[in-house]
Amino acid sequence: MKSDLKLFQKLASFPFLLIFVAFLFPLVNVSCSEKVVAEPSTYELIVGVTPESVLGEETSKAVKEIKQNEARAKEFLEQPIETSRAVLPIVVAVALAAVCAFFTPVGSLAMGIAAFTSLWVFIYNLSATVVRQHYDFLVVEPGIGAYCISFLLVIGIAMNIAVIIRSFKANKQKKLEESTKDPHSSELK
Repeated sequence: MKSDLKLFQKLASFPFLLIFVAFLFPLVNVSCSEKVVAEPSTYELIVGVTPESVLGEETSKAVKEIKQNEARAKEFLEQPIETSRAVLPIVVAVALAAVCAFFTPVGSLAMGIAAFTSLWVFIYNLSATVVRQHYDFLVVEPGIGAYCISFLLVIGIAMNIAVIIRSFKANKQKKLEESTKDPHSSELK
């Protein structure tokens, strides 16, 4: 493999590494009556959150009043949301994609696609879980973090595809040059 192709292959890990910064942005927006009430980041979802812990100050005050008057709301708001088991595979897949980019673009490509798919399945399942628990007044939508992560994953996936295509063409060109140098080798086959 040529040195410029090896350099490009190593640079393919850069978008995956930038995703760890994008994990700081809100992964989802939780809104009620078209007003955003919570914007948890990926890292907050890994640590584990309760619905009340990700609320803004203004909303938090209103929730304290609701908890005093409504037992069902109190039970819901104090119950931990098990998101770490669903978000952690996304983080692990991104880390593996970054590491694999140094060694094998096919592995990095596979991990990038797995991370992309896991991200959007998680967001869909989170919104479906909220609806299934009869909290139809809450709307879960992808946040800016989900879009940043997706954009960087697509760039990383595209770079790995480019590395795979370039290395395939380089190998094909190398075989072609070898066969034209030695005309007798084609007669032996």
